[in-house]
Amino acid sequence: MGWNQVRWTEAHQIASLMGTPADALPEAGVTPDQHYAALREAGDRPGAVNFLGHALQRLEALAWAARVLEMEGATRELRRPDRQALDHALRWLGDPNDVTRRAAMDAAEAAGEASPERMLGTGVFFSGGSISDPDLPAVLPAPELAGRFAAIAVTLAAARAEDRDAVLDRAMALGERVASEGTGALR
Repeated sequence: MGWNQVRWTEAHQIASLMGTPADALPEAGVTPDQHYAALREAGDRPGAVNFLGHALQRLEALAWAARVLEMEGATRELRRPDRQALDHALRWLGDPNDVTRRAAMDAAEAAGEASPERMLGTGVFFSGGSISDPDLPAVLPAPELAGRFAAIAVTLAAARAEDRDAVLDRAMALGERVASEGTGALR
């Protein structure tokens, strides 16, 4: 596969970020793409999506999830607050700054409680920068949160589709290209 855009060299590093118990971590020397391929071969689509979301760098993970939501949302009418949450996340992807990041979170909070768009906007907020109020001392988010929310957004988008597995398969194919080529694969 050749995941050139993934900064992790071993799968156990990613699995640790995911909170995998020490006795269930991949063996040392197993590369991220090898572990991901094993998850796919075992038919563990949700596990593979979760691993992929954590393997990608924050911006790439969120861009991947946003593209999946855009593709899957094109076939359905989104509730207005969900559409606005997606639009704000896309704005941040086009201009990642603190104002657009906080606006994405505000829109996410108005979206449906378990909507993929809410999870994406929340991931944007936890992508970097302080999560405290602007007038308070900075509090940085845990580094794995953006990828975790990206993977949840993709999983929830698949869950609301008629063919969940087909959506996950398309999402994984796109994510694999991002892992290999970067966000240029999303165009």
